[in-house]
Amino acid sequence: MKTLNFPSFGRILLHIAVVLLYLGTIAFLFRGLGFIDVKDHNFLLIDYLDAGYFPLPPGYYLMIYLVDLIIRIKYPFVASSILVLTLFLWWKFKLLYSWLLSSIKIKEAYLSFIALGFLFLSPIYIPAIDGDFWYLGKFTQTIWHNSTLICVFPFCILLTKETLKWLENGDFSKLLMMFFWALAIILIKPSFLFCYIPTLPILILWRDRRLSSQLLWATGFSVLLFILLLVEKELIFSWDPMQDELYTDAEKSKVVFNPFRVWLYYSKEPIFDFVGSFPLVIVFFLYWCQEGLNSTFFKFTCLLLFFAIMVYLVFAETGFRELHGNFYWQIPIALFLNSLSILIIVLADLSKNGKTKLKHYIFFLVYVLQVCLGLGYWLRIFVERTLS
Repeated sequence: MKTLNFPSFGRILLHIAVVLLYLGTIAFLFRGLGFIDVKDHNFLLIDYLDAGYFPLPPGYYLMIYLVDLIIRIKYPFVASSILVLTLFLWWKFKLLYSWLLSSIKIKEAYLSFIALGFLFLSPIYIPAIDGDFWYLGKFTQTIWHNSTLICVFPFCILLTKETLKWLENGDFSKLLMMFFWALAIILIKPSFLFCYIPTLPILILWRDRRLSSQLLWATGFSVLLFILLLVEKELIFSWDPMQDELYTDAEKSKVVFNPFRVWLYYSKEPIFDFVGSFPLVIVFFLYWCQEGLNSTFFKFTCLLLFFAIMVYLVFAETGFRELHGNFYWQIPIALFLNSLSILIIVLADLSKNGKTKLKHYIFFLVYVLQVCLGLGYWLRIFVERTLS
């Protein structure tokens, strides 16, 4: 009898384990925690439907609404939310795993453990310093509770991958796919485009150092996306008829220039929180800076991360959503992509050299530390029933 090898049987077990991990966690969030983002979105959808309207942007709400028509267990949108979020969390993992598998030559068993660890990567936290806020005030790529972010995450990965292909060959079909993925992002949660729009033309200008045809295409593409964002902003903040039904004038939100307002509300030790959010980036710059500067993927994600953080630090909302941190959600995506680009370069370097050097030990020591802290945060959800 032929023995099943890892890429077939082992990979199936891996994906089943990831699905069960996510399914169990999301189900517990519904049952074990009180007010969380996922429940809030469900209640919001119910309010809109009762009034004869539909929330904007509609992407996530439409998905759970359609699934709910097929599967409903006791309460509206509970089962559909759990299933949709589990599906998209698994899809994110599948895209991550496929990207790693196609980028580096390493035993798949090792790659599986690295990819699983990637799901838990956490900023450095010290309970004695951070108190109750283990991730609020920091910058993290691992989010368990924000439903629209979870849903949009795979589309942001696909947009990034398609963009890198277009940057390499300039194929117009790639540009069309970029628009398709960007449109999906706008219809679900547009946050990632806040950093993507300025990054694309700036990266090309950095690379070409001149006014190239691809730079003109990228600028036009970014302008188009920016116009679509302005239209969506107008629909959400001004046109939405439910704004007057749900909120008073004082509660209604506006976008304002208010530097550090939200971050410093949650961050009690700003320097520690900032440095502790990027340990992998710091180690990478110490040992692989030149390799990073030679990587389009890494440079692209560095610009994404820079603009993602700048948007969060500079802009805020007024009204009841002032401290909701709605300008934060591009950061987990940009940091995820940046960590992925770093991991690919480090693993490729390790595979190329054929032996482990001190810098590799230091990198993976930090990597394992962040994974362990992420596991600690995840377990805390079940033990202390908190997401802070």
